[in-house]
Amino acid sequence: MPDTNFSQRMSLFMGWLVLASCLLVPTVRAADMAGVILAFTGKAEVIHGTQRRQATSRAELFSGDSIETGDGQVQIRFVDGTMLTLYRDTRFAVDDYRYVKGEDSRAQFSLLNGLMHTLTGQIDKRNYQLRTRLANLGVRGTEYSVQLGHTLRVSVDQGKVMVANAGGLAEVGAGQSLTVTAQNVMSKPSIGGKINVAPHGGMGPHGGMGSHGGVEPHAGAGATPPPPPPGTQNLPPRPGTQNLQQQQQQQQQQQQQQQAQPSTQAPAQTGGAGATAKPGPSGAPRAPVVP
Repeated sequence: MPDTNFSQRMSLFMGWLVLASCLLVPTVRAADMAGVILAFTGKAEVIHGTQRRQATSRAELFSGDSIETGDGQVQIRFVDGTMLTLYRDTRFAVDDYRYVKGEDSRAQFSLLNGLMHTLTGQIDKRNYQLRTRLANLGVRGTEYSVQLGHTLRVSVDQGKVMVANAGGLAEVGAGQSLTVTAQNVMSKPSIGGKINVAPHGGMGPHGGMGSHGGVEPHAGAGATPPPPPPGTQNLPPRPGTQNLQQQQQQQQQQQQQQQAQPSTQAPAQTGGAGATAKPGPSGAPRAPVVP
């Protein structure tokens, strides 16, 4: 009998343990949320392990997620306020992200290929790292762009970016750029050389996406729909031309009314059938008056 009671208690305990673990999964998942997709254009996917899903506005991102842009762009806002724009043909990974105000935070990302622009938020810069196959980046500030292809290019708008690999360490300041060609080679920063994002789709001054590159952002997060194309019936008048168009329409209507109505100021003529019409004020002949 004691063995039976023990087995029942163990079975009950295991049942509660399984139930508790199931209830805790959503809580843990929510605590790990890294950010959300504010807007996107074209085709973009979010990858987690072997699962792929299409990017959507307001979609949540978590540690372990990767984003592939394909022919589109994606704009992301992280929990700490960091803004990130990924351009066409880019793959970016959220390796390990955690931000809780007043507690230890960390942001570890990877750029596997492509082009990105970011404006960092409140995350502890000492625990911020962007990894690439040619060098790793740390920040102090910062607004900067990174392009990874055969080489690694870094340009800084604000703050400083520390670039390190087996070849050494370089500090890239605001208005400077740096190119890394190999894992064991570190070059020196140079003035200028800002990365041009226009051929990759364009962007606003702080990562805001526009209509550059022939694509429009999907609705969401305040995205403004594009105006109708020229030639449509609902095309609104250009600013400043609406009053001029109204005046022109009124003048045309007055002229048409004057041409269609006989003048009440012209004296009556008694010329019988041979009476001729006097010209009206607009130059058009009036109808003759026949007694």
